[in-house]
Amino acid sequence: MIFITYFMAVDEAIKKLETSNQGLKVILENLDEQLADIRSDPRLEGLVDDLENLFYAYLKTWIKSNTEVLDILKKEKA
Repeated sequence: MIFITYFMAVDEAIKKLETSNQGLKVILENLDEQLADIRSDPRLEGLVDDLENLFYAYLKTWIKSNTEVLDILKKEKA
């Protein structure tokens, strides 16, 4: 019974990480569009490119971390 519960928890974690990665990829693909309002603010001129680069790096790192954990969980489950 403990093993069944464990594998159900692993399956749930895998699903949540996969869903998270899908959402993060959508955000990443639309990052420029999402920053359009900020880009149009003259007070933030020059900062938006840095902000976009920061968000891009953050999202890529988050996706990479999720993927590494997914790989570990899938190997453990097999």
